[in-house]
Amino acid sequence: MVTPKRMFAVMSLLVIASMLITACGPTPAGTPVVIKETVIVNGTAVVVTAPPPTAEPPPPTDLPSPKTLVVCMAQEPQTLYTLSEAALVKTAVLEAVYDFGVDTRTYGYQPVGITKLPDFKDGDATKNEVTLKAGDKVYDAATDEVVTLPVTHEVTLNQVEGDPVVLAADATEGKAVQLEVTWVLVDGLMWEDGTPVTADDLVFAWNTASSPDSPNTKYTIERSMSFEKVDDKTVKWTGLPGYTTGTYFLDALYNPLPKHLYDGKLTPAQMLEDADVNRKPLAFGPFKIQEWVSGDHITLVKNSTYYRAKEGLPKVDTLIYRFIPDTNQLIAQLVSGECDMGTQDAAFEGSLPLIKQFESQGLLNPQVVAGTVFEHLDFNILPVDSYAGFANSVKNEDGSPIFANAEIRQAIAYCIDRQAVVDGATNGAAVVQDVYTPAEHPLFAGTENITVYPFDAAKGLELLAKNGWTDTDADGVLDNGQGQKFEFVHSTRTNPLRQKVTQIVQQQLAKNCMITTSIELVGGEFFSDGPDGMVFGRKFDMGEFAWLTGVEPPCDLYASSRIPNEENGWGASNDTGFSNAEFDTACNTAINTLDAEEKATQHALAQKIFSDHLPSIILFARAKILVTRPEVTGVEMDPTANSELWNVENFDITPQQ
Repeated sequence: MVTPKRMFAVMSLLVIASMLITACGPTPAGTPVVIKETVIVNGTAVVVTAPPPTAEPPPPTDLPSPKTLVVCMAQEPQTLYTLSEAALVKTAVLEAVYDFGVDTRTYGYQPVGITKLPDFKDGDATKNEVTLKAGDKVYDAATDEVVTLPVTHEVTLNQVEGDPVVLAADATEGKAVQLEVTWVLVDGLMWEDGTPVTADDLVFAWNTASSPDSPNTKYTIERSMSFEKVDDKTVKWTGLPGYTTGTYFLDALYNPLPKHLYDGKLTPAQMLEDADVNRKPLAFGPFKIQEWVSGDHITLVKNSTYYRAKEGLPKVDTLIYRFIPDTNQLIAQLVSGECDMGTQDAAFEGSLPLIKQFESQGLLNPQVVAGTVFEHLDFNILPVDSYAGFANSVKNEDGSPIFANAEIRQAIAYCIDRQAVVDGATNGAAVVQDVYTPAEHPLFAGTENITVYPFDAAKGLELLAKNGWTDTDADGVLDNGQGQKFEFVHSTRTNPLRQKVTQIVQQQLAKNCMITTSIELVGGEFFSDGPDGMVFGRKFDMGEFAWLTGVEPPCDLYASSRIPNEENGWGASNDTGFSNAEFDTACNTAINTLDAEEKATQHALAQKIFSDHLPSIILFARAKILVTRPEVTGVEMDPTANSELWNVENFDITPQQ
């Protein structure tokens, strides 16, 4: 008989045999392995068959391959610190590192990382009446300034309901509205190191932004009473008495900063200089920074702690930002596949015909939309006394500087064919715009409610002659009969687009209205703060540059309180020197009112006044142009989202069939 011991020995031999067979060579796929062994049991040969060994399961073949998307930009960010300088290329990278705040989408707003936009109807924004006493800081709605009671002049205080109330000089008490706004973080926000993002991080960001060592604007901070934690997910902002703003739901909200990483370890001044703060900020968005090779690229990888990771976001695994300053080279690398996407900072306008040609061949997909950046020609209405150029040396009959005369400014507008400028300088990729608010904006006054200046050289010459400018010596250049020619300098910062614009405008003014201009191309000092700077030192004749705006019509760019000088600050925006009390009132009311109907009415009035006086000729809304390869999906260029990477978590690469 076969004893248990004997059978164990037999099975051991079978196992060894099976191992040897497996090691000796491959077996054709799908062929079962049968192992047989002959043993002698009580003198009789017995063939024993063992079951085939269990094979290791094959590796899964349906796992998706890692995806890499390469975004090519013309410029490299100087820093990624949220509280330092603003730059479009910096925003493009930070859209991937953070996913928080309020997105501006098609002249509207969407919450990101917060549960909702605060609203008076829902109670997470409130208008409270407060009683003032001596020593209280209050907001003067008439002057857009913060003052302390009692004051030496009248103070205008906004109220919860009804018209503002004017307090007399030396008043020590009164009543005013006070705004309170509350934000709640969404569930699951987490830093890349696994630490939850909390209200403490928002308060820490606010306190850092409030430091004089942080270079961000202090406008909202100076008009605030407090910004405080309510609970781990909730913060509340309280404004100064009398201060109101139509964008109360976003103004005080900063990107969180990791308190656990920086608080007590770095001062705001040190954060400005710290390498990690500037070049490897801690992420809580869809991607985190892996490396930054200066002059070449920044590589980001998928962030596993992203609160929307369970939705399958982001859709690509690696995101690389490459820096290619030459637009032609960037286009070539898009065509070759070395780049998947080219961003708007590459200034594709001049290459649009070539891009369209590649589009027709199925190689590239451009997206072109009119954005919120508008190109404009600013007149120096109020030059500083020390300026010796045309804008100050040539006077009107009343002794005022030449460009202080609105009819002179209007005449020059009539002399310029702006559509021809668009066609010649941007290949038709821009939109002629009449005021600082684009026509598609819901708060645009309407062309029927503003003064429009179509190309009309005869009208321009008529206004110039009315003000004493004709060609008395028949030399083809206007003069005032007193030996002064209508010759001024058109200044701008060196830029391929503006070089074209200045040349076209120069040709048009000479041909259409016998006005001579000299083109002055300047470097970065063009924007240096006054009193030494050119534009903001008010030392120019006519200056050209672009304003980047947002959803709110930017009437305040031209407010009297923004004229660059010692009192307002030499970096203030209103380089034209335009000053009009009615415009100031309409603009300030439009920005501060909480009533939607009043906002629309006052913005329309401000646009009407601006168009009548025309301190600046708005040439066109610059096109936002991005270019992708056909396999890139999910990219949506929006007119009011500053960066085209606002939804980078949804970008994907789908191989073409």
